Amino acid sequence: MWLELPIPSKEMWPETLPPYKVSGNTTSFKYTHMAGSRSAIRLARILKETFQLGLENVRWFVMGDDDTVFFTENLVTVLAKYDHNEMYYIGGNSESVEQNVALTYDMAYGGGGFAISYPLAGGASEDFDGCINRYATLFGSDQKVQACISEIGVQLTKELGFHQVESLKKLVSTYKMDPGRTLQKSVCYDLIQNWTISVSWGYNVELYRSLQMPNELQTPFKTFKTWRGNDDPFTFNTRLVSLNPCERPLVFYLDRLEDVGLGEWTQSSYKIYEDVLFKKFNCSVLAVKVQYINVTASYFKPELWKKVNLLNFFVPLICV
Repeated sequence: MWLELPIPSKEMWPETLPPYKVSGNTTSFKYTHMAGSRSAIRLARILKETFQLGLENVRWFVMGDDDTVFFTENLVTVLAKYDHNEMYYIGGNSESVEQNVALTYDMAYGGGGFAISYPLAGGASEDFDGCINRYATLFGSDQKVQACISEIGVQLTKELGFHQVESLKKLVSTYKMDPGRTLQKSVCYDLIQNWTISVSWGYNVELYRSLQMPNELQTPFKTFKTWRGNDDPFTFNTRLVSLNPCERPLVFYLDRLEDVGLGEWTQSSYKIYEDVLFKKFNCSVLAVKVQYINVTASYFKPELWKKVNLLNFFVPLICV
């Protein structure tokens, strides 16, 4: 972890936190973007400064913002697909088309984190300071890193797992229980009630009072706005949230999670969220009576990452 200034006393940095380094002085570097911050220089130079530490047995340098959450085991599994002895720059674009157009589609955005192989970090570090000055007009640190890497001739390798989402404390605890299954999507049909139950494991469950097609359920509701606060466009499809509460799914959020099978099975319980509107508008009384949904699942096997594209992993089930 790199900080701008040293911590005044050891008591203010407990041993439970990772060790930190203090970034070098950047006052001599040029920065000319009118709306940005000079901190972009310091953040970009962390790549060079970390490489120059001379750490042993390093394969990848993984960078992120101060609010980036890394699911470490999943990250290691994804990076294992690539030869770390080659020059790789791996990450993802912004979900906002506006931001990609305004900045670039060729950049890995820092909010979602990105990975740089050891040889590429070494190559970029050779003239990194000169490169920083050449790109004084660029706004952010991730822009500057991408520009310097592009001078070597290395292009971005896009991995959809590097993306910008809002971090949740419960989601982190879910990851600790079963990293590979976190947020994986499954769908269950109750053919007696004609219900569809869509499970995002470890996060939430949506109960639809009708039969829904799996490909429709893979499209997220548009409950967010773009980088500049507009309704669209995004780099993926979205679906509108109905103004009629009775046409929306009942949403259940993770309430508790436990091991129920000696390391073989987990049970997650999801509690209904805000059913007041359904009662007010006299929606399906039977559905509203469902207050909890329990999901039993086997622990995810890491080798399955190599067999399917789990970012679109969809398991249809039948409720019995």
